[in-house]
Amino acid sequence: MVCVYYISFYNDTHISLTHNIGQASEGQGGFYGSGGARVSKLETEHRPEMMALAADVENLTLLMEEVYKLDAMLKEEKDEHNSSVTAKSLEISSKIKKIMTSHDVMDCLNRLEVNGEPVWGLSSEERDLVHEARQKVNEC
Repeated sequence: MVCVYYISFYNDTHISLTHNIGQASEGQGGFYGSGGARVSKLETEHRPEMMALAADVENLTLLMEEVYKLDAMLKEEKDEHNSSVTAKSLEISSKIKKIMTSHDVMDCLNRLEVNGEPVWGLSSEERDLVHEARQKVNEC
């Protein structure tokens, strides 16, 4: 008797564990379904894009720190002028938009997201950072 376990990862929270028990038969090289003949390629294929790259996380962290500083400056400017649009507030908004819509930020975000969600391997703070960055891009 042969026992084989197949583990399939569907997303961050669902794991499927299936086992096959079968009798090996001569001439077939094993039991029915051996070698993963019936396993879906989508469930088991190697997907390196699902894992976060440390350089992308560091890059996004630095960029978002700059954007947070610019947001604080923009808030200060609006508070000083009773929420009126000024040349300085337009300049700050323009800088934020330029950063968030740059090719580098978009590439970085695309690598840190799969199907609109942060990739595996991120801490909760890093996942929040990716969500905030995507929200900021969408606002621009």
